Amino acid sequence: MAEPDPAARRFWIIQLARFGAAIMVVFGALIIGRLIDVPQAVGYVLLVIGAVEFFLVPNLLARKWRSPKS
Repeated sequence: MAEPDPAARRFWIIQLARFGAAIMVVFGALIIGRLIDVPQAVGYVLLVIGAVEFFLVPNLLARKWRSPKS
């Protein structure tokens, strides 16, 4: 069996990181909107961490995995 393409695996890891961050933002918004019975402070924390993760983590991973210039 052939080894999977590392670029495809990295692409899916980046997509999963984005999806996880988006889920955090949604749960944070639900908590802030009092649709989930958890202290609102938890909602704000989830919202902020999720937003930061959504925008920063994929870029950091892509930069780390970038091919070296020849």
